[in-house]
Amino acid sequence: MKGEMKMTSNSQDGPDVKYEKNININNVIDDIKKVLGKHENPKEILEEYLMDIESKIDTERMLKIHELNKENIKKLIEGHPYFKNPNDYGIRLVTIMKYLKKKGVDVSLPDIDILIDEIVKTCDNVTSSEFGKYEKDKLK
Repeated sequence: MKGEMKMTSNSQDGPDVKYEKNININNVIDDIKKVLGKHENPKEILEEYLMDIESKIDTERMLKIHELNKENIKKLIEGHPYFKNPNDYGIRLVTIMKYLKKKGVDVSLPDIDILIDEIVKTCDNVTSSEFGKYEKDKLK
């Protein structure tokens, strides 16, 4: 089945993290209940298991960032009213991220701000005065 864990036993007779796709929180809770019911002092087993889960979650988050289509995000950014009709003052990264969130981009991913910063800098006639602040030259 998609997104579910497969349980195997390791040397300490605890759950081993093997996934087909994503982490399913219900399966994690079931695994923890099994370990608690099976062992008197499962502290070490649970710590190892939770570290494996944390590393899997971090890996999934990083994969999500790499799966983003940078060209689509760039088109969305260029569709922002500021970039269509620039004025004398700049635009902040936070404003761009709020706009992207309204357009359906997941801005809760870790380091998405750095990715968006790089994308904004690649837009035509856009300069960065400092991190998170951009100005677009007016076309004459």
